[in-house]
Amino acid sequence: MALTMIDKNIRCKANTSRQSLMQASGLNDNQLQAALRMAYGEKGVPSPVYRSPTAGKMYDSESLLRVLAKWCGMWAYVIED
Repeated sequence: MALTMIDKNIRCKANTSRQSLMQASGLNDNQLQAALRMAYGEKGVPSPVYRSPTAGKMYDSESLLRVLAKWCGMWAYVIED
């Protein structure tokens, strides 16, 4: 579910908030942090592009989708048109 939401953000040229990632994935903040650590591996969790007063931490949608899709094995999101 989260990959679809991130893909939609890319099409709208929007960043992805940590709040929306938690909502779409059904994970709490600590679980999401652990999932990002596993997905990013040695590179470490990405730094937010910026912090929004209303949405909190905002991540770059394109790089987030690429890493999470590879980690989940959702190759349709990784292969570019």
